[in-house]
Amino acid sequence: MSNPLGSNKPSSSDQPEEKPVKPADAAEKPATSLSISDLMSMKSQLGQGSSLSTSDTGAFHAPDLTLESPAEPRFDGLRTIDLSRFLSDKNIARDLSKTPSIQNDGKDFTWQTTHMLDANANMGLTIPLGLRQHFQLRGVDAKAIEEQKLLEELKLRLAELKGNSVNDELIITEETRRSVEEATQAAKRSTTIPELVSNSLNLARILECIGYIEDARKAVAIACSADPKNHLANQMLQELERVHPQDIAFAPITAPAPELTKSNLAKRIIDLSRGSIAVVGDLLIDELLEANPTRISREAPVLILEHADTEHIPGGAANTAHNITAFGAKCHAIGVCGDDDYSDKLAKMLEKHGITHDLVKDPSRPTTVKTRILSKSHSLMQQLLRLDRISHEKISEEIAQKLAQKVLDSTGSCSAIILSDYKAGVIVDSVVEACRKVSADRKILLIVDAQNDFKRFNGCTLITPNQPDSEEAVGYKIDSPQALERAGADLLAQSKAEAVLLTRGSHGMALFRRHEGLVELPPFNKSEVFDVTGAGDTVVATMALALVTGASFVEAMALGNLAAGIVVKKVGTAVTSQKEMLDTLETISLFK
Repeated sequence: MSNPLGSNKPSSSDQPEEKPVKPADAAEKPATSLSISDLMSMKSQLGQGSSLSTSDTGAFHAPDLTLESPAEPRFDGLRTIDLSRFLSDKNIARDLSKTPSIQNDGKDFTWQTTHMLDANANMGLTIPLGLRQHFQLRGVDAKAIEEQKLLEELKLRLAELKGNSVNDELIITEETRRSVEEATQAAKRSTTIPELVSNSLNLARILECIGYIEDARKAVAIACSADPKNHLANQMLQELERVHPQDIAFAPITAPAPELTKSNLAKRIIDLSRGSIAVVGDLLIDELLEANPTRISREAPVLILEHADTEHIPGGAANTAHNITAFGAKCHAIGVCGDDDYSDKLAKMLEKHGITHDLVKDPSRPTTVKTRILSKSHSLMQQLLRLDRISHEKISEEIAQKLAQKVLDSTGSCSAIILSDYKAGVIVDSVVEACRKVSADRKILLIVDAQNDFKRFNGCTLITPNQPDSEEAVGYKIDSPQALERAGADLLAQSKAEAVLLTRGSHGMALFRRHEGLVELPPFNKSEVFDVTGAGDTVVATMALALVTGASFVEAMALGNLAAGIVVKKVGTAVTSQKEMLDTLETISLFK
C-alpha cells in the first residue's frame, strides 16, 4: 500500500476509521495544508500516470506508484489542469525551509524562489509549480501595425511627384519652387494617417495652382488611399478629374506613365477629338495623276497613257494637319505658297479637309507640289514617274517676318504647335523663334518633326526623328541596345527637348525622357506594311493630340504606334480615324 504523498503517517486504509482529532500543537500543519515540496512530489507522480483522490476529510490519496520500468516523467497538460482545479479550494502552506536555492559562490548570480504560487497562470506550461512564468502574453495591435505599413507605402509614392520641367524657369518662381519642396518634405515627415492626408492635400493645392495637374491628382490620390472616406480629398479628386489641358493651357506631360491597357487607350482615342493644334511648316500638295496605258509611242520607246483622274492629297505639313482633323480635332495650318495656280488648289484642298489656314504668298518660289503619275491596269496601280515642283532655298527675311507674325497672331486658341520641316526652306530661325516664344508665353507644347539640325529647336517639348536621320545626327549606327540608349542621350543633349521619340520602322519606337528610363514599343502592325509614306506625319499628329488631351508620353507613343500601323496598310499619304483605331485596338496585343 502506498502512503499519502509527502507524509510519514500510515495510510488511512491500514487503520480503523476514526474521526480526525485536531492536534494540540499549534505548529503542526492541518490535514488540508501542503508544503511546496509535497506539491512538487505530487506533480511528479501525476506525470508518471498516477491520479489523485480525496477522502471525505479532504486528505490526498494516491494509488501505488510502482512502475514496471523506470521512465522519465512526461508532461501531461490535462493532468496539470486537473491538479490546478484540484487545488482551487485548498490552503497551500509554504515551507521556506524546503525552498530550493542555487548559488554560484556569489560570483555570477544567486537565484532563489521567492514568488508565490500562481497555479492558474501556469496552466498548460512546463514551468514548475510554485514559480511564476518569466513572460506575460500580451495582445498585438494589428490595426496599428497595418496603419503604419500603409503610411510608409504612401510616403514612398510621394517620390513619384517629380513636377513638370517644361519651361520651368518661366512658370515657377523661386518662392513657388520652395513652397513645393517644403510641402513635399512635410508630407514625407508625416507620422500619422491624418497628418499625411492633410499634408498631401496641401501639396496638391500648390501643384494645382502652378498647373501640375497630374501631380496634383497623384497627391490627392495618396490622401484618398490613406483615408478613403475623407470628404475633402474625394471632392478635390473629382474636381481635378474634370480639368483638361486646354482649360489651363498647360499639358500634364511629366506625370508617371500609367499602365497601358486597352480601356485606358480607348478613352484616350475618344478624347483626341477635343484637341486644337497649329501646324507650321512646309505645306505641299501630293498630286496623283491616274492614267490608263494604251500603246507604245512612235516618237520614243515610251508608254502612252490616257488621263483618267487627278486627285490632290495634303502632303508634308499639310498631311500632319489632315491627320489632326481626321480625328475630329481642330487644326490651323501656317505656311508659304507660290503666286501660281497651285496656291489656290492648296487653299481649297486644306479647306476641303476642315483645316483653317494662313498662307503667305512668295512670288519667288512655286507652291510645292509632288506629282505622281500612276498607271492603272485593272485593279492594279503602279507608279511610273514622280515630278517635284519645289524650291530648297530659304525664304527671304521679309517672308519669314510675315510668317512669324502669322504664328504670333493665329495660335491663341491652340494647345500645341507642331513644327514640320521637310527641307523646303520655310522653317528658318526667325520662324522657330516665334514658335518658341508663343510656346513660352502661352504655356503650350512645342513639338518638332524635323530631319536634321535638332539644335535649332532648343527647348522644345518633343522631337520625333526616324532612325536614319537620328544616326546622321549622332554620327554612328544605332545597331545595339547600348547604341540606342547612347543615341537617346545624345539627341536629348542636342535638342534640349523634354522628350525624344525615335521611330525605328520594323523595330517599333523608342521613347527617351529626361530623368526617366528608356521605353520601347514593338510595332503593333508588322506583317501588313504596304506603304510607309506619311507614317511619320501620322505619328506626330496623333502624339500631339494625345498629349494636349491629357495622355502621358507613353500613352501618346502607344497611340502613335497604333495609328501608324493603320496608315501603312494604305496607298500613299493616308490618315486614320477614331473608329478605325478603336476597331484595331480590339484586335491587337499590346505587348508581344
